[in-house]
Amino acid sequence: MHFVTLDVFTDTPFLGNPLAIVVVEDKERSALDKDDNFDIKQLIAKEFNLSETVFLYLRPNETLSSPDRSSSEREMRIYTIESELPFAGHPTIGVAYLLRRHLGWDFVNTITPRAGPIHLTSTDNGSVTARIPHDVHLHSRTLRTLYDLGDKDITSQIHPALHDDQEIRDAELDAPMFSIVKGMTFLLVELPSIEHLGKVNLGKRLDLGNYVSLLDAGSWGHGFTARYYYVRQAVAAAEDGTRTETIRTRMVELGFEDPATGSAASALSCHLSLNGDVEEVRYRITQGVEIGRKSDIEVNVVSGVGEDGVRAIKEVRLGGSARVVMSGSIDV
Repeated sequence: MHFVTLDVFTDTPFLGNPLAIVVVEDKERSALDKDDNFDIKQLIAKEFNLSETVFLYLRPNETLSSPDRSSSEREMRIYTIESELPFAGHPTIGVAYLLRRHLGWDFVNTITPRAGPIHLTSTDNGSVTARIPHDVHLHSRTLRTLYDLGDKDITSQIHPALHDDQEIRDAELDAPMFSIVKGMTFLLVELPSIEHLGKVNLGKRLDLGNYVSLLDAGSWGHGFTARYYYVRQAVAAAEDGTRTETIRTRMVELGFEDPATGSAASALSCHLSLNGDVEEVRYRITQGVEIGRKSDIEVNVVSGVGEDGVRAIKEVRLGGSARVVMSGSIDV
């Protein structure tokens, strides 16, 4: 099987967030997806040892050098080193860039992970955008809700993972848990300054997935969870009523830092828009600076107030660029 790696959310090699894309031809699919006691896709993702690995499925009789132009949709699956994800942002932008920019397959306008179809477009500046599936949900509890219960088993797990700095610790305890789709949930921790953002400690592991009571019950109560720290920097309003906001972020969880997290950026942007008063906001989010992998993420959110007086998300578009860095083959 052929693979490529890309650096995503950058136009400069060796910045942004690395991504592996394994190209699966139809003749290889049965071996890759066979019903067995282990998932070979999971083993391949562990071998790459990146934050995500994508498996991009080609059409029957299609190859990279001979595309099937009769279909505008391609299927993909997204894996971390631990499990499959229903959706993730930087794999979406990476696949969109590979197809529409690098390969020139601009006839492909839809890619489909587990979460559902994602519509793709290209921009005049060489980047790509993806209309992100969203089913947003604000969970009813925070870490402070659990912490204040006084349960020694819970507090003994939470307390060591909180930051030593009082302001950061309070922000972690009070941060909302917000899902962009079922199975992708982030603790959105707003910090007062870039200096505080720089203090965020990689060594403080808080496996939010083990605190089932932190998430709402039912289908919202499981999946990938992580902390997303952010600092709001500048806001500019245009004459047409749209707004642009600049934000610095870090995503730290499970003992590692992610250079760019499109799903978390989308969740944060939706959360801010739901609590704002502007219908269309462009969020320019910079992540990964502290680990030398500067990533530039753009999220456009359109929201509106319904007849019930409640603001709701209408559309989310994630944008960015990428660069192909390596290619090779996998022997399975």
